[in-house]
Amino acid sequence: MKQKVVIIGGGISGLSAGIYAQKAGFESVIYEKHSVPGGQCTGWMRNGHYIDNCICWMTGAKEGYDIWNIWKDSGICADSVPIHQLEAFYKSESDGQSICLWRDLDKTEKQMIELSPEDSKEIKKFIKNVRLSESLQVPTKKPLDMMNLFDLTLYGLKMLKMLPVLFNYSRMSVGELSEKFKHPLLKKLITDYLPRDYLAHLFITAYGTITSGGGGIPVGGSFAAVQRMVNRYKQLDGKLVCSNPVEKIIINKNKATGVLLENGEKIDADFVICSADTYHTFDKLLDNKYMPKILKKSYDDRKNNPLGSSFHVAFSYDGVTDKIGGRTFFDCKGYNLAKRKITRTNIKNYSFEKTTVPNGKSLLQVKILQNEEEYEYWAHLYNTDKQRYESEKLEAAKCIQETIEEKYPFTKGKLKLLDVWTPYTYTKFCNAYKGVYMTFMPTKKSPNLTNVPGIVKGVNNLFLAGQWLMAPGGIPVALVTGKYAVQRILKKMHKSVILNP
Repeated sequence: MKQKVVIIGGGISGLSAGIYAQKAGFESVIYEKHSVPGGQCTGWMRNGHYIDNCICWMTGAKEGYDIWNIWKDSGICADSVPIHQLEAFYKSESDGQSICLWRDLDKTEKQMIELSPEDSKEIKKFIKNVRLSESLQVPTKKPLDMMNLFDLTLYGLKMLKMLPVLFNYSRMSVGELSEKFKHPLLKKLITDYLPRDYLAHLFITAYGTITSGGGGIPVGGSFAAVQRMVNRYKQLDGKLVCSNPVEKIIINKNKATGVLLENGEKIDADFVICSADTYHTFDKLLDNKYMPKILKKSYDDRKNNPLGSSFHVAFSYDGVTDKIGGRTFFDCKGYNLAKRKITRTNIKNYSFEKTTVPNGKSLLQVKILQNEEEYEYWAHLYNTDKQRYESEKLEAAKCIQETIEEKYPFTKGKLKLLDVWTPYTYTKFCNAYKGVYMTFMPTKKSPNLTNVPGIVKGVNNLFLAGQWLMAPGGIPVALVTGKYAVQRILKKMHKSVILNP
């Protein structure tokens, strides 16, 4: 008789855990609180337009990268699915000048030097390190703590080219990197995409995923990618139950023996994998005393472990235009958002998704980063005055629309609001702590979160999966930690832990 694995959460890590549990010969079932799987990797329709919430780019999504086989095996990058390769990471504009981080690094270098010859030395260093960062490999064979010396040596050799990048930038913030440049637009270029306190080497490697050619987007976006994962899981005879949240993990004699659903039903299990938000896991599903020390330290030390989310507005543009590129950052006269004046904003044109908007229309989206204090502003409004919460969302959207029309006069009278969502939306639908959709912001003062235990000390047969276990989070981390959780079960059973895609 097959042993049963119950998986809490039908996001990317939960679906990944389900796929590999089935491949390992277990009987598995996933319980998801929402009516659809995917967690924060999702999208939705508004007035015939598909709005994508998640995938901005993938990491290592091409032959030659270890994680490519998992992208494919999970269904996200099935053989029949084209991958849209981004022409650029993003563009920054100010005072009539513009500069773009192109996928073609030579093109980027040429334009940066033309813009600011006096920054040539720092530009060449930047370009060289981005090129080196293209070698980044996500560990996929097994968790780092389960690797032997031979495994670690092989992984280290694959990452050898990354050493100069880590040496040059791992203890430098994005803000400090920007100060290496003299030209004001280059300073803005470096700080436009990520918060100033974010570790600079992660910005370098993010750009490197684009220049490597392995940072594209699967056609159809996040929602379609999740549906392929669901299909893959069901093809392997896995069971997915949506709209059925888990209330508690059942523990008997220091052993996880199943889960209690919110509807009162008890589900027995030989093993439990929790792929929910880690704060929700230890605040609601388990006793807080079980939280790993490194996680507790980060949650308790808010000053040195900042969190971030974002405010989004989506518009339909009546027309098709190339005057608005991929993502473009620009100065504006300013508008208020959660009591902060925004004087530099951005817009993204989703015109590369031809099949997800009505003919002759375009989807334009604005994404403004929000800090923890701003999250609390939206959370307080929602929980005390929903009418005001909705009105402030709409007022902000109106100001953003006016900002777009001022920047791009040809859009005036042609924009229609499709949707607005705040950081609190991620908490409401996904139990996301403080509306976060990555993990703790990696800064110079934050602890190393690359080794958060995938087990729960004091509770046998309970395993963790999800992006909170490894900085900087995101879909690649969610994918591999789902696989890791199953490998930890196999290790406990003294079985081979090799789970090849």
